[in-house]
Amino acid sequence: MSKTKKIDLETGQVLDWKIDIELLTEAFTHPNYISENPNAKDFERLEFLGDAVLDLMSAEWLFGETNEEVGIMSQLRSLLVRTNALAEVGKNLGIAKHVRTESKYQVVETDLEDVVEALFGAFYLSEGRDVTREFFKKLFMKNLKSFKKDLENDEGREKILRLTVCENNPINILQEFFQKRDLDLPEYNMITRKGSDHEPTFHMECKVVIENQMISTVGKGQNRKAAKKEAADKMLKKLKID
Repeated sequence: MSKTKKIDLETGQVLDWKIDIELLTEAFTHPNYISENPNAKDFERLEFLGDAVLDLMSAEWLFGETNEEVGIMSQLRSLLVRTNALAEVGKNLGIAKHVRTESKYQVVETDLEDVVEALFGAFYLSEGRDVTREFFKKLFMKNLKSFKKDLENDEGREKILRLTVCENNPINILQEFFQKRDLDLPEYNMITRKGSDHEPTFHMECKVVIENQMISTVGKGQNRKAAKKEAADKMLKKLKID
C-alpha cells in the first residue's frame, strides 16, 4: 500500500498522532473488501462510533466558542460535519489512496466521509477524548475559525444562517422540537443493512416518547444518514410537526 507524509498504515501514523495500527487498518477497510477477504474487519462499526464522536467534538467547540441558542448550535453542528466538509478533510489527508476495497472498485466521495468518521472512532478508542479533540481541531481548524469569524459580524452571521436554513433537515427540526419542550431527544437505531456491498440499503428506526407513549418510524436509504433522515421525516409527518 502506498504511503504519503500524512498517513502511514504500517506505523499507525496520521499527521502528528500515532494510532493503534489494527484500529487504523479497520478504519480504512471498505465493507466490499470483506467479499474477497472474509477475515478482515470493515469500518462500519468505527464509522458508527466516529459519527457520534464528531457530533460531540463539534458540540463542545460550539458550546465553548459561541453563545448561540441550542437550535442554532444544532444547525451549525450539522454544517461543520456535513458530507462535503468530511470529504474535503478526507481529500486533504489523501485517504483515497489507502482505502482497502475489492478489486477495481473506485472510491467515491461518500467513502471518504465514511472513512473520516471511522478514523475518529478509531482515534477515540485508541487515544481517548483529549487527543481526539486535538485531532479534530487540527483537521477542522480552518472551518472552525471561519465559522467563529462569520458569527461575530452581521454580514457573516447572515451568510451562516442562510446556510443553516438550507441545511435545515428533518433531523434538526425534530431535535429542536423536542429540545424546546424539554423532552427526551429522539433515538436512532440501525435495524438492518441489506443488499450488495455496491448497492446497500440501510433501515434506521427513529423512536420518541411523548406523554409516556413510545412512537417509532423506519426510514431507508443508501447510507445511514439517508435512512436516518427519512425516519426523522416520517416522524415529523406522524406527529404533524411543520
